Amino acid sequence: MKLTFLGTGAGEGYPGFWCTCPHCAYARQHGGKNVRGYSAASIDGQVLLDCGPTAFPNASRFGVDLTQVHTLLMTHPHEDHLLPLQLLWRAADDSAMSLPFEKMTQRGGARFTPIQPLHVYGNSFTREAFARAYSPELMEKNRLTFTLVHEGESFTSHGYRVTPVRGNHVKPGFAHSYIIEKDGRSLLYALDSGSFDADQMALLAEHTYNLVVMEGTYGINDAGDMNHMSLKRNLAMLDFFRQKGCCAPDFRFYLTHMSPHWCPPHDQYEPAVSGLGLSVAWDGLEIEV
Repeated sequence: MKLTFLGTGAGEGYPGFWCTCPHCAYARQHGGKNVRGYSAASIDGQVLLDCGPTAFPNASRFGVDLTQVHTLLMTHPHEDHLLPLQLLWRAADDSAMSLPFEKMTQRGGARFTPIQPLHVYGNSFTREAFARAYSPELMEKNRLTFTLVHEGESFTSHGYRVTPVRGNHVKPGFAHSYIIEKDGRSLLYALDSGSFDADQMALLAEHTYNLVVMEGTYGINDAGDMNHMSLKRNLAMLDFFRQKGCCAPDFRFYLTHMSPHWCPPHDQYEPAVSGLGLSVAWDGLEIEV
């Protein structure tokens, strides 16, 4: 599996849209890996993990062809992770796809390329957000289906085995992380997870991981509430995986969903955590799992 980060920032933006603090000012001045879009990712150009406001523009920047995507795994429905508008551009007159391009474009539409149906998986809160954004007719028109997930109940989508894990962001079950397995390789994508309850820690301990991607939103702020992970909690999770024998020989642990007010700019934060067994992701980073 190849994971591509389509964004690695938190909700307020990185740099913060309305902020000129030292972290935000540094990111604006230096650019590069220090500037982050909203957190999202792609696996093999076929699976999307969230679809916030910058996910699709960044997919174009980083060479991810969205016409090949068949599965969307939603962690939760907060606006920095879900922008329903972008899925509306899937609509088109599929009966015109066999026409010459010049004839096809006379019909109008948002696309002139055949696409696969998109199977969306998410929890009940995400299902409610989709129901508000899309009528059944729009779901059909945009070739969307929605399947409700339940923690610990694995499912398979196009050869990817997926196991949802309940988090504690906002309230228990508002956000779900995902264990994704294919061809003997395994990754955990844990965004806006907050803390994990004991039963979900036991579920996590049942697997061996080649890659863990985890939100590190609160960074060096250990006083933050339990809605998000901090560096201290990230390190506790790393210790947990090591103690439970969950780490494959090539195990890697990447932080994402960086907030500019608790996570220093990439240029400073990456060297600070690299000696602790962690790495900091950046927009456009590709990892072979």
